[in-house]
Amino acid sequence: MSGALGKRTRFQQNDIAQLVVRIERSLESLNVESGGEQKFPKDIALEDDTVLNRITFLNPLTTESAESLSVVEQLLMLALLEDLQKSNPVFVLTDEQSEAFVAQLVQRPQDWCIQSKALFLRSRLERQSSRKVERALMQIQVLVDEFSGECPSSVDRTRCFFGSGLLPIWSVQHFLAELFMSLGLVKSALSVYEALEMWDQVIECFTVLEHREKAEQLIRERLQLGETVDLLCSLGEVTYDTGCFERAFQLSGERSAKAMRLMGRMLFFRKEYEAAIPALEKSLSINKLQLNTWFLLGTAAFRTEKWELAAGAYRHCASMDSENHEVWNNLSAAYIKLKQKDRALRTLEEALRCSYENWKIWENYMVTAVDCGAFEEAIRAYNRLMDLKDKFVDVEVVEILGRAVNDDLVTRSGEKTVTLKASLLKLLGRNTASVPNNEGLWAVYADLVATDSSPKVPTLIVVSYLCAEIAVPN
Repeated sequence: MSGALGKRTRFQQNDIAQLVVRIERSLESLNVESGGEQKFPKDIALEDDTVLNRITFLNPLTTESAESLSVVEQLLMLALLEDLQKSNPVFVLTDEQSEAFVAQLVQRPQDWCIQSKALFLRSRLERQSSRKVERALMQIQVLVDEFSGECPSSVDRTRCFFGSGLLPIWSVQHFLAELFMSLGLVKSALSVYEALEMWDQVIECFTVLEHREKAEQLIRERLQLGETVDLLCSLGEVTYDTGCFERAFQLSGERSAKAMRLMGRMLFFRKEYEAAIPALEKSLSINKLQLNTWFLLGTAAFRTEKWELAAGAYRHCASMDSENHEVWNNLSAAYIKLKQKDRALRTLEEALRCSYENWKIWENYMVTAVDCGAFEEAIRAYNRLMDLKDKFVDVEVVEILGRAVNDDLVTRSGEKTVTLKASLLKLLGRNTASVPNNEGLWAVYADLVATDSSPKVPTLIVVSYLCAEIAVPN
């Protein structure tokens, strides 16, 4: 892998580094006879108003090595690409490297199987791109049509079949149906799944299309051939019958996490939280790696006032997804109910790390900080709330902070609150400037300044009195 200057979009002014595969030969190229003229699958061009069909390199010689690749060399590149994808995690850098390999392969087709496999791999990489997914869909449709076409001959098709690792037609059709589903083309996906006799997916399509009668009829027809856990779960989803999930759970020897998960989920959305909790717990006892199920369990426990259970469920969620601010916020709420306010404050700090612009979390953090005696953090949160919300006022919090400073209490960190007086006066000055008609703010301001025997005190008291008399709505 190397880099070369080039442009990826139509409006790009400057050439920047693009990832490219460099090909160096230590031996003379070994080729395989192509058997004359061949018909290759059509390479669908990308017709986007921004992204170019191919990267345009500043040096045209960058792609020259790809144009001279032999069949054996292309097979070797396919093998290297397969190794790259299987030995690396699913990550954007892995996709970029894969795209560089595929770009070299599709430029000059040498064999029908190799070209088909390369185009399929490119479509699989492009399915996540909003600008390229349409090209991926059209390309896969072309490949499906190619399998059923008369040209090229079977000899040309099978020349490099084993070396290329070309997938069978039903795998390509399955991928086509998945693309249809991802784009919301459910009826098109349904026709493909029916042709492949993939009944679970057919049932899912019927459910999405709200054809529950057809889905139930198909499920019952399949059940006559023999009961399975998946079919019973699908029947329960279609008919809203929890007995189907219980039957599926018994049929699995009480080892089906799916059956209990679906049952608990259904009961949860019926707002039958007490009944949902045992089902969700059974599912999680079988398979603990279910993030959404842990979240549902925590919410159901919270709504039934089972605070310990809720806190435990949300802790599992946080351990599995530490970037979810909602999980941390809910966990802090459970700790507050358990009278563990210090832990609640720490979890709210994690929530703010994940969602720094969320004013609701900042407000929770401010109130919890005041309860814990972390007055410095409360002042910081109040300032942040004034940044996020126009004309933010919380007189109750300001009064508590004012009393704490006047009484010279000890903060959570062991310092005297008198050291926070300057910060609080600055906060009040800012707050009264944005909301000048709130008598509570002026009263606290006057109390703080009064301790210094400042000549401003009478003025502040008068302003507070006038605001109360005028009674302007906040």
